[in-house]
Amino acid sequence: MYDFKRYSFPEERKKNTFIYGFFSLLFILVIVIFTLISEKPVANNKKIASSNLSSVENKLIVDGIKMEDDTPPVESEGEIIFDDSFDDDIDLSNIVVADSNTSKKKEKKYDIEELKKKDKRWHHTKYQIKKNDNIWKISQKFDTSYKLILLANNIDNPDYLKPGKVILVPNRKGVYHKVEKGQSLMTIARQYKVPLDIIIVNNSLKDSNRVIYGQTIFIPDVQINFSNRRDDKLIAKKEPAHQNSKVTSNISLLWPVNGKITSSFGTRKNPLGKGRQFHCGLDISCDVGTPVRASLDGTVIYSGWKDGYGNVVVLKHDKGYISVYGHNSNNLVQEGDTVQKGQVIAHSGMTGSVTGAHVHFEFRKYLTPLNPLRYLKEK
Repeated sequence: MYDFKRYSFPEERKKNTFIYGFFSLLFILVIVIFTLISEKPVANNKKIASSNLSSVENKLIVDGIKMEDDTPPVESEGEIIFDDSFDDDIDLSNIVVADSNTSKKKEKKYDIEELKKKDKRWHHTKYQIKKNDNIWKISQKFDTSYKLILLANNIDNPDYLKPGKVILVPNRKGVYHKVEKGQSLMTIARQYKVPLDIIIVNNSLKDSNRVIYGQTIFIPDVQINFSNRRDDKLIAKKEPAHQNSKVTSNISLLWPVNGKITSSFGTRKNPLGKGRQFHCGLDISCDVGTPVRASLDGTVIYSGWKDGYGNVVVLKHDKGYISVYGHNSNNLVQEGDTVQKGQVIAHSGMTGSVTGAHVHFEFRKYLTPLNPLRYLKEK
């Protein structure tokens, strides 16, 4: 007798095949969607990291700019000493991430070991912030990046950088030492006046007092006495591509308004009777309501009221250049706006600390004031 349970009709076979194919396709689709969701934050990590750092950087700049300064800036004639190439080598995607589910910032634990894998000289140096210090001045002292300092200390507020505060500065400052006959780690530590454990940690040494003749080890935070040095090859210099060098700028700024300069860049007697101070910009006389134009393409990082400046617009340009437009009667742009060179961004006025109608104009490299007259094109 024919067993109908053992064999399926053609229609039933087709139905089973269709069901099997449908669920297989559904399974593959679920896997693809899950993969895309899980990979998306990784792909966006670098953008998120750059955005987070840029936000902190802008906050530090806006908080740090002052019309008058007690200490004149260090600037050579028409040239600025900065190393812009250094920051390009930092892989931010491995340091900062954001939680896409909660839209809240989440910092990965900063790990200098990732940097040490590329260059064993990387280490942390404890630094006590001094008066008139800022993140960019500190980074220059150590030939490092301000971004690494921000990340290493989770800095998100200008108040964190007050004088007296001790921070960690990631850097590669130090010297190489070639072990001589009869030397131990202890004698080397005494020679350089560096704690023994610091040398052990920075060279990943397993034996606390064993080194080999001819071995080269790195001694962090030590400076060579150049008059007594025997081998300049042992100085732990930065790579040539990252050496600080004088960079002559070919920037051409547009005058924000046409008018007479009533107060120049430099030391002056404060018009409000506060003694002699360094004036960080130019005062350009003009009638109230005169259109104020952007001197260079840029992005608005601040538009609002700031003590002394009154209504002020702060623009950020390529390579960390900043322009400031103060004492406006009203601002026409908002934070986050992209502006073009020559675009009207405000109307001049007499807000803030003034004795007459004018535009207070500044040009800076991060927080370092630069003489605008060296960059402004002829009227």
